[in-house]
Amino acid sequence: MNKDEITAHVLLAKNGDTGSFCKLYELYYKDMYRYAYYMLGSKEDAEDVISETVLDAFTGIKNLRHPAKFKAWIFQILNTKCKRQIASYIKDRDNNDADVPEENLKEDDHPYASNIDIQNAFSALNDNEKTIISLTVFGGYNSREIARFLKSKEGTIRSSKSRAFDKMSQYLKEDFA
Repeated sequence: MNKDEITAHVLLAKNGDTGSFCKLYELYYKDMYRYAYYMLGSKEDAEDVISETVLDAFTGIKNLRHPAKFKAWIFQILNTKCKRQIASYIKDRDNNDADVPEENLKEDDHPYASNIDIQNAFSALNDNEKTIISLTVFGGYNSREIARFLKSKEGTIRSSKSRAFDKMSQYLKEDFA
């Protein structure tokens, strides 16, 4: 689907066309799932935040000012939901005075079984680095767009992205050494 077709679907969805909204959902679902999965590390939590995101987007699309920015808008909602879920993990862990046990991933359960090492390397990043890498890899955003999205400087985003990829690379080198 090209930009004009996407914008047309957004305009129709803003006017209540659920079919057009469904087409937008189908278009971005995989990228949203990858983003949420890698941010949260759980299939179920990723699906939950996507459901919440889609519901909020569906009810709020009529307030979207720039239809051409639908993807950035829905990813911003998703990012907020992921951050809230991560905060919930931390709160639950602190309330229980124990670490949340790590999920035992079996290759059959993991949607990217051949990339478990990459998932582990990604998990070693801090939250800001995870957000930047996810927006780059799964959202397809460039440094300028991410800087606007995160209200940061473009150079800062480029540096953070470079350091994050270096960390992941170093982790993978150590893992295979």
